[in-house]
Order: sequence, then C-alpha cells, then structure tokens
Amino acid sequence: MQKRDLPAGISRTLRNVLSLNLQNKILLLVLIPLVISSTSLVLMENMARIEDMRTQLAQQRTLLTESRQQGVKDVVALARSMVQQVATGTADPEVAKETAKALLRNMRFGDGNYVFVFDHAGTMLVQPAVPRQEGTRMIDATDPNGKPLIRDMIDVARNGGGHYQYAWPHPGTGRQEPKYSYVANLPEWGWVIGAGVYVTDIDAAMTAIEQVAQENLSATLLRFFLISSALLLAITVLTVLVTRRIVRQIRDTATTMEKIAHEVADGRGDLTRRLRITSSDEIGELATQFNGFLARIQATLIEVRQSASDVYQASTEIAQSSEELASRTDQAAASLQQTSSAMEQITSTVGNNAEHAQEADRLVQSAAQVAHQGREAMEKVEKTMADISRSSTQIGDILSMIDAIAFQTNILALNASVEAARAGDHGRGFAVVAQEVRMLAQRSADAAKQIKTLIGESVEHSRSGAEIVQQAGRTMQLIVQRVTEVTSAIAEISAGSREQSVGIGEVNTAVTQMDTMTQQNAAMVEQNAATASTMRAHAEHLNHLIRAFVLGDAATSAAGHPAVSTPGALPHTLDGAAPRAALPPRRALSAG
Repeated sequence: MQKRDLPAGISRTLRNVLSLNLQNKILLLVLIPLVISSTSLVLMENMARIEDMRTQLAQQRTLLTESRQQGVKDVVALARSMVQQVATGTADPEVAKETAKALLRNMRFGDGNYVFVFDHAGTMLVQPAVPRQEGTRMIDATDPNGKPLIRDMIDVARNGGGHYQYAWPHPGTGRQEPKYSYVANLPEWGWVIGAGVYVTDIDAAMTAIEQVAQENLSATLLRFFLISSALLLAITVLTVLVTRRIVRQIRDTATTMEKIAHEVADGRGDLTRRLRITSSDEIGELATQFNGFLARIQATLIEVRQSASDVYQASTEIAQSSEELASRTDQAAASLQQTSSAMEQITSTVGNNAEHAQEADRLVQSAAQVAHQGREAMEKVEKTMADISRSSTQIGDILSMIDAIAFQTNILALNASVEAARAGDHGRGFAVVAQEVRMLAQRSADAAKQIKTLIGESVEHSRSGAEIVQQAGRTMQLIVQRVTEVTSAIAEISAGSREQSVGIGEVNTAVTQMDTMTQQNAAMVEQNAATASTMRAHAEHLNHLIRAFVLGDAATSAAGHPAVSTPGALPHTLDGAAPRAALPPRRALSAG
C-alpha cells in the first residue's frame, strides 16, 4: 500500500514541533489539549445556557398565555355572574338588560381590555371599543383570514363556552391583531358574553422578559469566560514551572550519566561510584535504575574476573586429566574387544534356544488340535446319551398307557364274568372267554411292569453315563485350556528368544560402535589438551582487560544507593565513597 504524503503545511508544522526542545514539547503536550478542552467547555456551556434560556422563555410564554387566557375566563365569569344578579334583582326584564349593558360597558381589565356582548342572532349589544357597532347585526362578519368569528363564538358559547382565537382591530393602533377571547352563554336572555386579550400584549411582555434574560445570560457567560481564562493562565504558569523543574532534573541526570558512560567506555571507569539521588519521582527512579545498572555491571565484571581465574586453573587441570584419559581410553578399547567376542558366543546360544522354542511350539499346537478333536467327540457322545434318555422316557410313557389299558381290560372281563354268571348255562361259554381275556390282560400288565422296570434301570444307567460323559467333557475342556496356555507360554518364549537375539545383535553392534568411538575419543583427548592451552592464554588476556576497571570486592558490588536527600536539582558531582548497604532489588521508588 503506497504511503500518502501529508500536505506541505502540516508536514512543515510537524517538523517544527519535533525540532523543539523537551520543555517546549511538554508545554505543547499539556497546553494544547488544555486550551482545546477549555474552549470546548466554554462553547458547550454557552450553547447549553442559550438552549436553557430558550426553553425557559418558551415555557414563560406558555405560562403567560395560559395566565392571560385564565384571566379572560375569570372576567367573563365575573360579568356573567353580575348580569345574573341584575336579572334576579330587577323585576322588569328590559330594565334589567339595560342596567346590565351599562355595567358591562364600564368594565375594564388589563391594559384597556373590555367585555363585549351579542345575542344569538348575531346582533352586537355591547361594544365599548366601537360603540357604533351596537345594534348592528354582525352574524356574517369575518376576520381578515375569512373566519366567521361571530357564528363560531355563538357555537362555542352554546357548547358550554371556551376560548376562541381570531383577528380584531386593536383600539390603540387600529390594525387587525391576533386576539384570544373567551365566550360564555347566557341562555335566559339569549346573550353571548365575551372578553379577550391581544397577542401583541403577550409579545410585549415577553420582549421585556427576553431582554432581562439576555442581559443575565451575557453577564453569566462573561463571568464564566473570565474564570476559565484565569484558571487557564494559572495552569499555564504552573505547567511552565513544573516542566522547567522536570527538564532541569532530566538534563542534570543525563549529563552525569553521560560522563560515567564515557569513562566506562574508555576503560578507565570507576564502577564503584554511584549517582546521588535527590528526589523520589521518576527522575529519582531513573537514577536508581542507573545505579543498579552500574552495580550489575560491577558484579558481572567481578564474576568474570573470578571466572577467568577459574578458567585458567581449569585449563591446567584439563591438560593433566587429558593424559590420564588417554591411558584409560586404551584400556577401554581392549576391554571392548573382549566384550565383543563374548557377545558373539551369547548370540549363537540364544539363536539355538529360539529354534528349540519354535519346535516345542509346533508340538504343543499339534497336541492342542488333538485335544480339540477329543472335546468335540465327547460333545457328540453326550448328545447321543441325552437322546437315549429321552427315548427311554417316551417308552416308559407308552408302557404306562399299556398298563392302564390292561387294567381296563381286566375290569371289563370281570364285568363280563359277572354277566355270564347271571345268564346261567347260556353264559357259560362267554364266562370262559372272559376268564381268558382277564388272564391275558393280567399277563400284559405284568409284562408292562417288568419292561417299565427295565426301562427305568436303563434310564438311570443312561443318566449316569451322561454325567460321566459331561465330566469327561469338562476334563477335556480343561485339558484344551491348559494346552492353549502352554501354547501361549511357548509362543512368548519363542518371541522372547527372537527379541533377545535381535537385542544381543544390537548390543554387539553398539559394542562395535563404542570401540570405534573409543578410538575417536583418544584423538579428541589430544585436541582437548591443545584447547586447554588456548583457554589459558585467553584467560590471561581477559584478566589484563578487567584490571583496567576499579571494581572493588564482592561486597562493594552489592552496595546500595545513597539515601534520598531533600528535593532539589540532581547535582553534577559523583559520590565516590564506597557503598555500605546491600543492593536492593529492582522496585518502584516510593520514598520522598
């Protein structure tokens, strides 16, 4: 996206602002928003007060209009009451009417306002402003706007009375002016009594009120402007004073920090010196942080000096240790060669174990297959024994039926013998036959009982055989389960043997790699010895560089800052005394 250039005037103004010193920038940063906000506040206050004045004037006009209309209504009510009293106190109606007219002609209220009367036919009866209109029929009279004012007021009066606005000649100017009137009906005489006020009277009163309100508003706005200007001037003076103090402290602190920084950069700095803190504001916090920065640099260089000495000693020890490491590396290489030979023998033995485990796995799987076949055969025998048991039960049921039939046959034969005995000689042959039938039935019953006994024994033997077969089936199932477990165990042994063979092969490879690495370590030991010599030379050079600084000891590097003095400008001098307290942790400065 192409950057749009600012107009030349704005760009030049920004450059001029940025080229100002810090004091003027702070003044602009404070005063410009203050002036803008103050001006905005004054304008908004003026607008608010003007709007309030307009609202109050509108309310005042409404109240004044309502007050005048209520006054007119009260005048009409008073006139109507007076006419009713005259009508009640006078016996002759005509005399009463003339008396009432005379009284109404003399009624005045406000600034020359009067009461007028006309009857329901539109004939003007009382008109103090224009006496010549009295007795004139004005039912068709209209105002300049074409409103039939007499007809309308008669209708309003007959409907209970009310206000009516129209245009009517003003007694003072003779011009048609808007007028508010109130009319009321007097039904016993057929009169309409009315009175009104001109809008120009209300406008004149409002003009006076508006003039007073405008004068009050002008005085209030002038006071507000003067107070705002005084406050703005006071804030400006205070801002200038505070800004000068802040800038002076920043300038003094920056100058002192620059001197210390140049000394440190030239390698001749005294890192035990600190800035003197004279305030507890952000400037004092800046000095505190700079002192902490110097303390951290001092502590770091002390640690570097100690580390350089340690590196020098360590490099000497590394050179000595390298010789011992070379001898031990040779011994390790010889031991690794022996270990490699032993691992080859172990690999061969583990391979044989794996082959034997695989052969045992095949044999166990064959035994498991035979056990499964035996289990299936036992299940078939168990099913056959169950079928025999069911058949024997059915045969027993059939024999029970035969026994019942033989019993019934015996009963029938007995009955036949009784009947033959009753028949005498004629039934003798039938009795012989019945006797034979009974004997056959008896033998059939005996044979059925014997067969049933044999069948019961057979069923019992079948049940015993079925239980034995079930027990044999459970035993065979247990054998199959154990064979399966043995198969799993042998499979795990076979897999473990294979994994051991692979693992031992990896160990053998690792031993070979370790042998190679040991040879490489021997070469690296020689390189370490050379590196140790180089490190010793660098440590000597680093100590030479650090000796250019004044560091003190570890207690000096952990010293704290001087106590905060009375508020004032930060001095250019340095406190060269050795600090006495421990360096506090980094924090926000809160002391005064």
